[in-house]
Amino acid sequence: MLQVSRPTTTKKVALLSLVALLLWNLRSLYLTASYWETSHVDISELSEISDLFDFEPADSEAIRKVCRDTDWNRDLVFTCERSGGGIANLRNSILNCVRYTIQAGAGLVIPRIVLRSPVDIAGTWNRETAELDHVFDRTHFLQSLEKSCPQLQIFTNIEEIPDYDPAYRAGKLLPEGLVEIVPPEGLVHPEEWRVLFYNWLEGSPDFGHKPNVVDLEPSYFQYPVHTDGEPFVLDFGRMLKFNSGARVLATTTIKNLLQAYDFNVDLSEVIFKKAYFGAHLRTERDSQHGWPPARYEYSKYTTQSNLYLDQAISSGISIIYAASGDASQIARFSEDAKAQNLTVTTKEDLLLGEDRERLEGMTSDQAALVDWLVLQKSSSFGGIGHSSFALNIGLWRHQFAERRDHWHGPQFMSDELSQIYGAVNQYPEYSFCLWP
Repeated sequence: MLQVSRPTTTKKVALLSLVALLLWNLRSLYLTASYWETSHVDISELSEISDLFDFEPADSEAIRKVCRDTDWNRDLVFTCERSGGGIANLRNSILNCVRYTIQAGAGLVIPRIVLRSPVDIAGTWNRETAELDHVFDRTHFLQSLEKSCPQLQIFTNIEEIPDYDPAYRAGKLLPEGLVEIVPPEGLVHPEEWRVLFYNWLEGSPDFGHKPNVVDLEPSYFQYPVHTDGEPFVLDFGRMLKFNSGARVLATTTIKNLLQAYDFNVDLSEVIFKKAYFGAHLRTERDSQHGWPPARYEYSKYTTQSNLYLDQAISSGISIIYAASGDASQIARFSEDAKAQNLTVTTKEDLLLGEDRERLEGMTSDQAALVDWLVLQKSSSFGGIGHSSFALNIGLWRHQFAERRDHWHGPQFMSDELSQIYGAVNQYPEYSFCLWP
């Protein structure tokens, strides 16, 4: 289960495990019934469905309680304009930005997104930015904050801040930079961050000028999400929903997949039973550079492909939906699967005509949203531990799993719905600091 506190004694561990188990079970029953307000739909009614991935804004008492207990400062506003990278990193950075904003009791300018290079996905920084709805549903984000944290003031842009003067800015701040040592598990005492922040703010040259506008640098995997308790953790991620264009295209991909292979599924299921296997093949150039195959066994194509094919076979599934930013590796994987009487398909195979044109008009990160959503609903899923993309999908799926000891092997994250391959405890920054 997701850790809800750092255990100190055996009794505490047992008690926390029992409490978390009960929370997870109650939560899973609720989420399975209401995460998407989709009634039971027969497969013959596919044509009437346009969006399988829509859900209501977060309306969370757990978040409201934290916001009620916060001392708010109307003369303080945060901006978060430099979040970039892959979808999971981007998502985590924006959620961390909101969490630090609540911690400080500040207002918030709607975050922006740094666009990656269209020719080199490793080229992210020092590039132009886009509005939040380039990836996420902006209206859903605003409504979630309005419902769950009404005290937090939101500004469309920096010029909207009352009495804002661009000549006075408190400066840039990397949130975890206020702490001398941050272990891989994240901030040891996140509750102390507010005091550290205000000490820093009072030392800035323009502190006496109101309002104080602070530009938060992107913070990816340093905030320990378990600090806030299980209900908060699960609700917080619901503030971000992918934009409607990606959701509709993912729905079309699934409809075409179900029809092409004559699957008999209940579309109201959050995760399909006895349908397709989802494989995230993380072998793109940026991954190979960050985790060189010579040093990281799970970066190797052969390691990943063998694991996924074995998992598909053991799951009794013959159709594999594969996701990767490297078309040549997908082609290779398809041939390897064919040798074992398995079939690989992709969004590019399944989308035709105007739908294919819409896909080709997307950036690589927008197109990855389609894969993310289709993989979410796969009957069984496989990914690699050093991929925050794969782990984020696995963690989301885990709330519907029965197995609760997912961090204890045999793989980095294991339950009956997903296998995220890698050594146990290999990436503590993901285990502790990734919002599901």
